[in-house]
Amino acid sequence: MRGTNQGAALRSSVLIFAAIQLAIVLFAIVPLLISLAAGRLSDTLGCRGDESGAHPCMLWSLDIGAQLYHAGVFGWLILAPLPAGVVLWVAHSLSTLVCLIRWHRRRSAA
Repeated sequence: MRGTNQGAALRSSVLIFAAIQLAIVLFAIVPLLISLAAGRLSDTLGCRGDESGAHPCMLWSLDIGAQLYHAGVFGWLILAPLPAGVVLWVAHSLSTLVCLIRWHRRRSAA
């Protein structure tokens, strides 16, 4: 009975660890993904997509040039979250490793 509870606790801890790691990675790279998607869409539509300003770009009879411009410039936001995400990812990984080592030592001592 005790082993089952520990197994469930370990599974939930692994899921929490994975969820936090995924959240950190997404926090760090989402601005870049949005900017790349905007560039890809403007290339696919044959529009000029750069940082000099909004250019006309038609999609389904709508001009989305301004939205593509803003999404493209959104990539500059990667300058803050990427280094912060790396620091958070390393700190979370190290703290999880320390917790696992302590848990293993307590378990082997008992």
